[in-house]
Amino acid sequence: MNDIKVLEVNVNDHSYNGVFSLIKNVVLNKPRSIQIDIASFEKFENSKNIEILNQNGCKVFYLGDKGNKFQQPRIRYKNLYKFLCQNNYDYVHIHSDVADKLLLLGLAAKKAGHNKIIYHSHAANVDGRYRWIKRIIHHTCAPFLKRVGTEYVAVSGLAAKWMYPNISSAKVKIIKNGIDLSKYKYNSAVRRKVRESLGLKDNLVIGNIGRFAYQKNHRFMIKMFYDLQSQCPEARLLLVGEGKDKPKIQELVNRLNISKKVIFYGVSNNVEKLLQAMDIFILPSHFEGLPIVGVEAQAAGLPVIFSNKITREARILNTTKYLGIKSRNIPSWIKSIKKDKNIERQDSYKECKLSGFGISDSVKQFMELYGK
Repeated sequence: MNDIKVLEVNVNDHSYNGVFSLIKNVVLNKPRSIQIDIASFEKFENSKNIEILNQNGCKVFYLGDKGNKFQQPRIRYKNLYKFLCQNNYDYVHIHSDVADKLLLLGLAAKKAGHNKIIYHSHAANVDGRYRWIKRIIHHTCAPFLKRVGTEYVAVSGLAAKWMYPNISSAKVKIIKNGIDLSKYKYNSAVRRKVRESLGLKDNLVIGNIGRFAYQKNHRFMIKMFYDLQSQCPEARLLLVGEGKDKPKIQELVNRLNISKKVIFYGVSNNVEKLLQAMDIFILPSHFEGLPIVGVEAQAAGLPVIFSNKITREARILNTTKYLGIKSRNIPSWIKSIKKDKNIERQDSYKECKLSGFGISDSVKQFMELYGK
């Protein structure tokens, strides 16, 4: 019998995003006395993810929002309100990168009679087209969150500042994106096997995991790699993920005549194995809340280069660097990659654990949120 029921709202598995990874890890490691379900407004891309969640007692409800972008907010509000009127939960935990989504969904939960509404900030800026309009809407809605939410959570101080401008930092709980650290331990046998399967036996492999969107800054990666491969012809770029900007990036790769050196892997449920195959992990994002893939890369013992737009809270290992993402900064990235390519991989479990990035730490904090 479950003592507490929680609904995680606005969670899907698209392009290996950090929100889904975190919630999935919490579901797999939570106490049996807590029932966690998911309400998604987008259909899951991989049915195996739903199977895994179901096997661990988590139901996934699709509250679809078919319609154009102007209709979607109204449909989401209506569907969530109707669902919560028919299903009772002790906590409604809403995840987003912008305040307008949190506010709208929180109002639906409140109208349905749910009085424990948790807001969770996962980013520090907006993505996609018409970003200036999205920022205006976000900043207009953010001050009203304190009228609806009962608890406020963020993945980092930067994400808290972005989402809760009029809420005291003392009232915002920072919960790091914890992972199962043991899954990412460096394994030379796995590394060798994966590299051979990808035809990367003796290559310098620079890797990235993330959806193809403005936020992740793939255009910078390609431009930087184009300059790098002229100095390091053995270099290969491994890109894991999908997204609406992928065709544009593939077109750029073809135009630069480096298609034989760039691997578009697609999505994967074995990210921990792909990380073993890499030599250096790069994340030149325009913004992040706290990048879970960056934590995973460091847990795998990889040298990591972050953009200087990413919070310093993501740095775990001494080998991790922060660099600018202007065109003039490209030589610095190349210099760093050439310097780090011979770093000997080591077990980084202890450092990651001490930094609070173990899933057990995150689960404990989630349970505290839910009164456990």
